Amino acid sequence: MEGKYPPIQGKPAQRDQRLPQDDPWKFFCLAMTLMLLLFDLILGVVLAEVLLFSNKMQEDLKQMDIQFVQGLADAGHERDIVWGEVFRQTEAVRAGNESSCEPCHENWTAFQGSCYQFSTQELSWFKAKDHCAEKGAHLVIINSQAEQKFLSPKENNGYWIGLRKQYPKGIHKWQDGSVPTFINWRDTRSSHYDCAFLMGSGSWSSTTCYAYWYHWICEKPQVC
Repeated sequence: MEGKYPPIQGKPAQRDQRLPQDDPWKFFCLAMTLMLLLFDLILGVVLAEVLLFSNKMQEDLKQMDIQFVQGLADAGHERDIVWGEVFRQTEAVRAGNESSCEPCHENWTAFQGSCYQFSTQELSWFKAKDHCAEKGAHLVIINSQAEQKFLSPKENNGYWIGLRKQYPKGIHKWQDGSVPTFINWRDTRSSHYDCAFLMGSGSWSSTTCYAYWYHWICEKPQVC
């Protein structure tokens, strides 16, 4: 009986001999896991850098757009300043020839080459503008401190002037399309509304163009 069956003590020895063969696979799996983790880490860093670069590019493009629009606005403002300067120089030439100019019509007052009329009625800004146009004039455009002093009301009345906000930019411009180069706002809040008027103190303020309780000042060139 003993010769037919080999001793069983040899089987555990065979199992022990196969166990070390599993170690290379464990090492390989561990190495692959570490490589995958490292790849994920590198990929995350690269994606983060790409995202930061994309955001920076968007900010740079946005800043370039803002600078471009601001450049256009500045160019338009400089054009308006030049136009206002040409207007003032023309008025100065006229002022030098006042002695040879025709007198202003009755109820109109001459000053530096222009004729001015102070209304005795009260109308909205738009109706006052139309009233001046019917007389070949426009609502007054104030270009200097001297003209401002001449126009300052002697009584406590408000007078519409030819200054109104132009949209879509919401910038106050004179009726000839120029931006004021001389301003006399009462304070920083006085220019909030669309249409400007001359206060009794001589300062400028603004209100809705449809207010109908203000007088107005018309202006037209003196014939020389």
